[in-house]
Amino acid sequence: MIERAEERLRRREQKDTPRKSATRRLRLPGKLTDCTRERAEETEIFLVEGDSAGGSAKQARNRETQAVLPLRGKILNVASATTEKLRANQELKDLIEALGCGSGDRFDLSKLRYGRVIIMTDADVDGAHIASLLMTFFYRELPELIRNGHLYLAQPPLYRLTQGAHSVYAMDDADRERKMKTAFKARGKIDVSRFKGLGEMPPADLKETTMDPKRRTLLRVVAPAEDRLATRERVESLMGRKPELRFAFIQEHAQSVGELLDV
Repeated sequence: MIERAEERLRRREQKDTPRKSATRRLRLPGKLTDCTRERAEETEIFLVEGDSAGGSAKQARNRETQAVLPLRGKILNVASATTEKLRANQELKDLIEALGCGSGDRFDLSKLRYGRVIIMTDADVDGAHIASLLMTFFYRELPELIRNGHLYLAQPPLYRLTQGAHSVYAMDDADRERKMKTAFKARGKIDVSRFKGLGEMPPADLKETTMDPKRRTLLRVVAPAEDRLATRERVESLMGRKPELRFAFIQEHAQSVGELLDV
């Protein structure tokens, strides 16, 4: 009876969100700025952190094929939250409504409104944490998106290096040092600009490096079937309710991933 009651509540909350047309204005979920093309497989939605990043992304996007949904800070960790908290979370409700395919028992891949769902967060530790929370949400609540290859991670640069009229972008500190030695003339000052976040990045730079399909790099999120058990255990240990499992992971892997952990 409880399960049926929860299902009825989910059905009331989850509704289809059609595209806006020239003659019809829609109340879109959350702060979604939608695209105009009808064919879902030719479109993509960028999930970004905050209104500032959302503003830059909206200026940099292709209005026909690219939608933008700003999310407020760090979303709920669904691996450690109760069903009641998950159902009451407005950010996740807006996200599910924007995607259009439902979740849980009501998931329908044929109703997915975008061909690619792209997580685009800052190139720092906080951005990586938000991306981890979003991947956990999709893995737990919409796993078919991952299995069918619809979930991606954007790769924004952390630095812009400029010498005269020549500019290149670097993904991290190691990439910056490497390109300072190989991408410029031996003489001449190299100006180094560090992007504090996507909201601080000029829309032209964001488009060139991260959003333009002809120039960007995307990482597809995968969960191979043969590693299903190991993946489930890893998600539970890193994102679940038992902090001692995370502590054990840090102790075991500190030497190999120490530079990637914010400890």
